[in-house]
Amino acid sequence: MRASYATKAYSSVDVSSKVVSRSPEALIILLFDKACSCLRRASMLPIEKLDELDLNERLQLIEDFYKNTSKALQIVVALREMLDMEAGGELSQQLAETYSVIAKNIWAASKKKDIEDLGKLYEALAELRSGWEVVANS
Repeated sequence: MRASYATKAYSSVDVSSKVVSRSPEALIILLFDKACSCLRRASMLPIEKLDELDLNERLQLIEDFYKNTSKALQIVVALREMLDMEAGGELSQQLAETYSVIAKNIWAASKKKDIEDLGKLYEALAELRSGWEVVANS
């Protein structure tokens, strides 16, 4: 029990140290990294073989799939909500629309368990991440 608590506490400190000294742009990139990682993971799961698995394996696969797609969806929605619509003007409006479309498509792809669409959404997020990386490095 204590080892588990210590591990959680260490993980929390490690995450905090990664976040405290970062610029807002770098933090956004970290969010994109996590969303991309989640979509990549979900798109690589063998969902098409679901019927071939025993009950426990099936449940684990479904849980893993939905944890990853819902985490990616949460991040995209959070990115949209973080936009400063007044200061950002038209760019913020365009990003809000882009994030809304991506969130809607993540939701739809997860409901259909559409691995191909999740792969395309991963590519879209990776491209947006690259754009934020350019901003962060300029």
